[in-house]
Amino acid sequence: MSAENKSAKTPPPLTLHYLGKPIRLTLHHIPPLLAIADLAAAIGPHLTEQLRQQLETHAHQPDDQTPPSWPLPALLQVLRRSRKPAARQLRRWLSRELLPALHQLPPQAPRWEQALSLAAEAGQQISHAVLQTVLQQEENWQHAHWLLTLNYTPDHPRRHSHGRLSPLECSATPLQALADEIARPKGLGMPNGDLMKLVAACHQQLALRMDKQAWREMARGRDGD
Repeated sequence: MSAENKSAKTPPPLTLHYLGKPIRLTLHHIPPLLAIADLAAAIGPHLTEQLRQQLETHAHQPDDQTPPSWPLPALLQVLRRSRKPAARQLRRWLSRELLPALHQLPPQAPRWEQALSLAAEAGQQISHAVLQTVLQQEENWQHAHWLLTLNYTPDHPRRHSHGRLSPLECSATPLQALADEIARPKGLGMPNGDLMKLVAACHQQLALRMDKQAWREMARGRDGD
């Protein structure tokens, strides 16, 4: 078998994201493998060194396309014995997010791979959009809603989704400025029915607060007597 045919039949690692860092996961090997270098970039040098010492005999690279990796079961076993907060955090992520997803993975599941790839790409782009919005906020915070379009190509070299993030015009005002905005000549760009719902909700909240205030005043009066 030629190297070209072998590489065509060997699926590339999937890319997950932990603490904003990409983690390559190899699924065609049993048990699943997690790239050591990717984990090291996410968890830091101290925990990485501890894991290297305890997983020295488990680290391997089954083929040229798979990076040096640790088997998932052996990694979890070592993490359970560690008292480091970073180890507990990584173990929770593996146990509560990664393992349940793997348990639902049927044999030969391109749809699962597609969903995982699309979700990772969406999470990256939306997190980036939110971060940029927060960094650019002013006193009257303006933000945008985002439209995310994603495509997935199974024969892509890295089997990675690719998308485009487009901002939609939208703005938000602090609560203290809401009354001023409603009272402007143009008002809020919403139907009368929505405005009536807003008025009703405000009246309801005001009535509840006035009722609580009245009870507090009555309680103070009884205490004074």
